[in-house]
Amino acid sequence: MMDMGPAALIISIAISLALIPLAIKAAHRYSILDKPGRHKRHAKPTPFLGGAVLFAAMWLTILVISLAYPDRIDLADNSLFYILAGAVIITLTGLIDDMRPLPTWPRLLVQIGVGLILVFGGVRVELLTTPWGSIDMTNYSALLTVAWVVGLTNAINIIDGLDGLASGVCLIAASTLVVIGMSHDMGWIQVIAFVLIGFLLPFLFFNSRPAKIFLGDSGSMQLGYYFAVFSLLVRFKSFTLSALFVPLLTLGVPITEAASSVIRRLITGKSLMSADRRHLFHYLSWMGLSQRQIVLVFYAMGVIFGLFAVGMNYWNRPLVLTLLVLFMVVIFVVYFILVTGLSRRLRNGSARHPRKANSKVE
Repeated sequence: MMDMGPAALIISIAISLALIPLAIKAAHRYSILDKPGRHKRHAKPTPFLGGAVLFAAMWLTILVISLAYPDRIDLADNSLFYILAGAVIITLTGLIDDMRPLPTWPRLLVQIGVGLILVFGGVRVELLTTPWGSIDMTNYSALLTVAWVVGLTNAINIIDGLDGLASGVCLIAASTLVVIGMSHDMGWIQVIAFVLIGFLLPFLFFNSRPAKIFLGDSGSMQLGYYFAVFSLLVRFKSFTLSALFVPLLTLGVPITEAASSVIRRLITGKSLMSADRRHLFHYLSWMGLSQRQIVLVFYAMGVIFGLFAVGMNYWNRPLVLTLLVLFMVVIFVVYFILVTGLSRRLRNGSARHPRKANSKVE
């Protein structure tokens, strides 16, 4: 019998290929479309049902795999029930937000609630493994788990600003998890990564510029949620070094973007949850890069972070960690120079204003 991971990959691809075109047709027929607006870069109404397809691909695949491999995955597992409950809430909240934008705080409260659901289901941080030893986090388990879920859920959402950007970066991240998983006995947990690849491969084809369908908030938040769940389950089952660094490194691009956004807003005194046109892809656009070039820059960064993640498992860890720190320093220095330089040019009128730069990034 075929191994569980590849089987999940094939099933997920088949489901996604069948449902994505149907979702596009249904969205146009019933006007379930993301219309152009102030903080949006697309020029025409586009379906945003990518999250619904992702949900179907994930849970239909898990259902089929559980029937095909009853000794490997148990639908009666309490943790699986809580994970499903969280996915349902995240997906529905995202769909509501896509159709009628919700205020920031209700979305945040929902994400906190989903994190608490996982805690009650036993999917939580209990032992934090570092290069210098293990730390018992039992007293802070709920807080860390909720923060982890909220952080990763929003990290993917933040970079979902260009056609093919978030889906491509997540495809690289999920592929990295599969490569690293080959050296660890992750059981049914590996199905999550394989399903994500199976969804993202065909979805990226439809999501690349010009996008025929978007992830929507339901899709981007769901992706972040699944990555958070994956890393929490790995920690829960196997307290290895990779459980700490893999999710951080494989998602290095969105996490770096999220961290830079938080730092920038703290410095300028703006709300941490407000939308703006000051993300890294905006600055790259103002430099004159096309949307395709910007996406390729992010893909390249994703591959580099993925290599660091693989290196933490197969190569000299202190050396890889040192190189990672140096790489992050370079990234933030370049980002600081880019931001300050372009901000000065904007003030002096020698660069196009963000609202006039949409011909590059739509």
